[in-house]
Amino acid sequence: MWLLVLITLSIALFYYLITINLNYWRKRFVPGPDPWPLVGNIGPSFIGRLSAGEIFTKIYREYEGYPFVGIFRATSPALIVRDPDFVKNITVKDFNHFQDNDIHIDKETDPIFGRNPFVLKGTEWKTTRAQLTSCFTSGKMKGMYPLICKSSERMVRYVEDETSKSSTMESRELCIRFTLDNVASCAFGLEGRCFDEPYSSFRRMADEFLSPDNFWMSIKTTVLFLIPALATFLKIKLVSDQTTQKLLDIVTATLKQRKENNIVRNDFLEYVSQLKDGSNVFTDLDMTAHAASFFGDGYESSSRVMSFLLFELARNPRVQEKLRQEILESYMKNNDSFSYESIHEMSYLDACFNENMRKNSIVHQLTKVCTEKYTYTPTDPEFKKVTVTVEAGTPIIIPLTGLQNDPKYFESPDEFKPERFLDKENIQKYTYLPFGEGPRVCLGQRFGVTQIKVGLVHLLKNYRVTVNQKTQLPLKYDPWYIMLHAIGGLWIDLHKVE
Repeated sequence: MWLLVLITLSIALFYYLITINLNYWRKRFVPGPDPWPLVGNIGPSFIGRLSAGEIFTKIYREYEGYPFVGIFRATSPALIVRDPDFVKNITVKDFNHFQDNDIHIDKETDPIFGRNPFVLKGTEWKTTRAQLTSCFTSGKMKGMYPLICKSSERMVRYVEDETSKSSTMESRELCIRFTLDNVASCAFGLEGRCFDEPYSSFRRMADEFLSPDNFWMSIKTTVLFLIPALATFLKIKLVSDQTTQKLLDIVTATLKQRKENNIVRNDFLEYVSQLKDGSNVFTDLDMTAHAASFFGDGYESSSRVMSFLLFELARNPRVQEKLRQEILESYMKNNDSFSYESIHEMSYLDACFNENMRKNSIVHQLTKVCTEKYTYTPTDPEFKKVTVTVEAGTPIIIPLTGLQNDPKYFESPDEFKPERFLDKENIQKYTYLPFGEGPRVCLGQRFGVTQIKVGLVHLLKNYRVTVNQKTQLPLKYDPWYIMLHAIGGLWIDLHKVE
């Protein structure tokens, strides 16, 4: 009898403890869906039915007219922001209240990823950001431009060889080879041999970074971004000790060779090594970590953006032909060449790039953390006048897919219409944030945009792309992976332009 009572009381106490906080948003009169114990509002993501980003987008759409929505990310309360004015305050106007990204990596546990500016916080982030900004100026990009052009030429030769056997290719596989070739050359000063070998040693090392084909890597990134406290407790690391040592050996050996032979090369490693020369705290490990950040921005993200853009152009032949005409006109105007300036002067190319980033956001959301207590009441009459006070430590979710595919801001959002970006004044501010905004805007965006545009113009000048029937339409996405990953691949056919 007493045992039964004890068991009953234990169950009741356990239930009370796991549900005590579930009224958090209701007590604050913040609208939102009812959470489940333990899993909150993201239960489907734990069983692989929907990604967390898809869940956030769904909630965004269900609460039209509200400036924000209170949810639970597992057991932690979080706030989804719907009001562009609130987004502006978070990213720019009141940035000091939201200056950190909601991800926790211990530098002692993961010395490579833990030094990435994306995960650094407070004063350390400000210092590192200020140091690295000088490595991504237009002048520095111009210095790396010839290296990117050489990779583009290798890509065209590779396509020529491959299409002599079969016209069909998987779009991202092609883009992986291209962007990884650029990372090897521009970040590490190496020949990546990405178009020469089916699976080079450099690619094997790169695949340890956020690879969707690695199940445990997917699980680790999911925990890192959805349950940061658990990730800290488990001391999760993304970069293995073996890979860390390999990267450190590459950087150390390359810099030693350059110093001994008086070699100066216009690449990121050269630029970041100059930071070390002017600092008594900037170590070889710091340089290695910042070069390794190219795996995330220059390889993983960029290959996805480029592959989806190629696929959209394959699905929209009118847009593709219009873009090809602009490319050919620019080529002839610049004496049968593409200069750095001419690449960035192509307005329709830029519009196609931006429309792809809007429609196919590679990450579903940006996640900040409130660093200082903050109160917000909307002033836009289109939103209900409700007030929220956000406590320090609360995760803030900016749903990129929701905002960028909202018909309120983008007419016919499911259609690929680059023309909407020909006049960016027509785009409501803070509804389109492919690189983030404000002081935390993506540091490597200039490199990413440049390499994608350069690769695309070289490819489209020589080849016409169409959709291959191997592509599973409508597209479905891997719910386990933190970035947009099409199940079954994005298959295209490439036909030589006469």
